[in-house]
Amino acid sequence: MTRPSDIKPREGDLPGSKFDDFEIGAKLPETRFTITPDIVAEYARAVESDPRGFEIDGKRAALPSVLFVYLMSVFYRRYPPAQGGIMAGNRMAFFSPIWADEDTEIVGTGQVEEKFTKKGRNYIRYSAVFHRADNGQKIAEAVNTSTFPN
Repeated sequence: MTRPSDIKPREGDLPGSKFDDFEIGAKLPETRFTITPDIVAEYARAVESDPRGFEIDGKRAALPSVLFVYLMSVFYRRYPPAQGGIMAGNRMAFFSPIWADEDTEIVGTGQVEEKFTKKGRNYIRYSAVFHRADNGQKIAEAVNTSTFPN
């Protein structure tokens, strides 16, 4: 079982990344983690949903949004968090389920897509892709936009 806090550095653990550090096109290193039935149930309870997940063709699947709690860890593997970062927007597309009753090892990778300043705020947009480690099947793709104070 991999909790997000096991793989995501906390603000202040390392010097935070500055806006000038972010490189458009930079690849984000592979992030591996395991989602277990306990994580599936804990996440579902946190968002006031059924801890058993939901049914697909007679099998129980995790809420696909369980991946959101791992999203920033993909970015932070290359760019440690700066104090005061704020998620400004997310888009996520889901392709295959995470089964609620089994351990699923996941590999997340990504890339910095864009950086820009708007109304005096610095923004970073990056993409992330999540695959099953055992067979490479794509689970989800995400695009995150965050703003940082520096």
